Amino acid sequence: MPKYVVVEHLEPCISPWLLSEYSYVINLFRDSDFKLIFTSIRRPSDYSVLKEQQVRVFRSSITSRSLLKYLGISNVIVLDPKAEEPLRSHDAILADAIVIGGIMGDHPPKGRTWELITSRLPGSKPRNLGKKQLTIAGAAYVLREVLKGRRLDEITIRDGLTIPIDLGKYELLIELPYAFPYVNGKPVLPENYIEVVARKSLIFEGGEACSNEQD
Repeated sequence: MPKYVVVEHLEPCISPWLLSEYSYVINLFRDSDFKLIFTSIRRPSDYSVLKEQQVRVFRSSITSRSLLKYLGISNVIVLDPKAEEPLRSHDAILADAIVIGGIMGDHPPKGRTWELITSRLPGSKPRNLGKKQLTIAGAAYVLREVLKGRRLDEITIRDGLTIPIDLGKYELLIELPYAFPYVNGKPVLPENYIEVVARKSLIFEGGEACSNEQD
């Protein structure tokens, strides 16, 4: 039976920032033994955006019994910051599916993964990736490393990221409160992450509104 990495989409729409995170995850797991799927993609435009990236997409939530049955999933791990147990390689490898919450993090965290996924999947195994709040892309990277056999304490993760933006006479500093994995002294980021974050901060400050498109 196939094994899955599941991204449960929980934001109102796929903004450019969120799409940069999702695109990173898609590329990260494109050739993995775990098949990547996106669930709870209800807006037609969001569905189309992800299908263009040649990834499997479902409108139903991963908490739906019918979807779990259709995919043949019974042993589910939810990557949840509130979980008491850390994710270990042997647990991950034995799972039918590992769920990542498609959530743009709050600061401080509001526990939405527990509320919207873990609590709605009775029998699932919540596991944490440490005590720091990772981005979606960061969580996916750490998960891939654990699937390759690494322990969490072998992965360098640092709190916060400061992005300087040159505005000519001035420099804008964007402070991101999330934690990021580091490789060779550099944070693991989607390819266009800094550009997208800077654009949101300069143009879409206060949040990117979704269109009135019907679900």
